[in-house]
Amino acid sequence: MYIVSACLLGVNCRYDGQNNYNEKIYKLFKKYKLFPVCPEVLGGMEIPRNPCEIKIIDNKEKVFDINGNERTNEFQIGARKVLDIAKLINIDGAILMDRSPSCGVNKIYDGTFNNNLINGTGITTKLLKDNDFKVYTTLDLDNLF
Repeated sequence: MYIVSACLLGVNCRYDGQNNYNEKIYKLFKKYKLFPVCPEVLGGMEIPRNPCEIKIIDNKEKVFDINGNERTNEFQIGARKVLDIAKLINIDGAILMDRSPSCGVNKIYDGTFNNNLINGTGITTKLLKDNDFKVYTTLDLDNLF
């Protein structure tokens, strides 16, 4: 059983009300047990919502929307709920949407809202990894199944 970013299955839960539909994920969903989640929605954020990015302030990761409103709490709540689900259903891993402030696995935006990518992980990904869960991106699919 794998947790998967709901947007990858075509759920319109991205910040802009769109999705990141991935045909490979959809085919896997029909064949394997995949549990869709959206940490940001689980954290209480609306659809659509202002885009958010992670900034490092005083050596702590904080999440802000494009208008400067701090949204760290919602991201942490959503991450904890995903972790609870992961433990409850005893997942083999998670397949998450890279670049997201929640689900970024290898890359995230740098906090300037200028589309600059940096190496880093999202809030949910970090929590899952800190709890010894394996986290993958769509680029890892051929090696997983």
